[in-house]
Amino acid sequence: MKTPTRPLFVLSANADVIAACNEAADLAGAAVASVSVCDALSKLEGGNFDGLVVVDPAFMAPLSIHEFTLNFLREHRALLFLLTPGDAHHADGLARFVGAQAAIAMPVDAANLADHLASPFGAPTALRPDPLPTADTTALSESLNEILKGREPQSRERFLEAVADSETGLHTPEFWQHRLEEEFKRSARFRFPLGLAAFSWEGEISQDVLLELSGLLLLDTRDVDVAAHVADHSLVAMLPHTGPEGTRMFAERVMKSIAEHNLVDLLGESLEMVSATAVAPDASLVNSNAFLAQVLPSQDSLELEL
Repeated sequence: MKTPTRPLFVLSANADVIAACNEAADLAGAAVASVSVCDALSKLEGGNFDGLVVVDPAFMAPLSIHEFTLNFLREHRALLFLLTPGDAHHADGLARFVGAQAAIAMPVDAANLADHLASPFGAPTALRPDPLPTADTTALSESLNEILKGREPQSRERFLEAVADSETGLHTPEFWQHRLEEEFKRSARFRFPLGLAAFSWEGEISQDVLLELSGLLLLDTRDVDVAAHVADHSLVAMLPHTGPEGTRMFAERVMKSIAEHNLVDLLGESLEMVSATAVAPDASLVNSNAFLAQVLPSQDSLELEL
């Protein structure tokens, strides 16, 4: 998948942090278009910080970095990385909970940060486990086949295979349909808003263009949103607890981002995209399939029925 090129904003007055971020930007190559430094909280007002953002906790001290993140992401389309002087593994869960991509340990490891910056989704491009201790191969050689025989994949691996498409980063259609039914019933029962936004095209596209579209869609989704390639010519995002205005704004942001990338179909012609939105609860909808049909072109709706 072609990595989007984005500007990097460093929210810090710390010379060591700024130097490490510049080094990481160089290592990330074309993924980082430029590096800008904002060294004072007062300079944020009215600025455009859409892109990649690294936040030093000292930047807004004594304010909470997590409260800052929640407010910042309401106003900017950004992949946010929170620096932490503590254990990054422990801090990562809370960072993701408030919408950041990851917690990065201080002092900043430029190579580690570059790995995040170079990813289309702000995640490391290669996650490797810690090396195992050296095994006594002589003792294991006779029994290794027996040990591995019939062993099933670990539960986490099986779960990821069931819910995530490793090629695009989107959810699988089967998991998406399951979640749609759950959220639709919950919306009808408790009157919670549930938004759907579909992005459809005509003609045929290459796998590279499909991956590009998937990445652009994921850049605007939250952890609670569910996105999938549900039909040949449509990507759909489900947005729990999102009403008509929020769903419309989400669709507009994604369409604007797609338009900026000048994608083409297999004939080399400009890719024509259309979006559609719908919101539940709606008394006229008999089930989740009827809800989904409101946003899909008739051809894709027919494919789902078949």
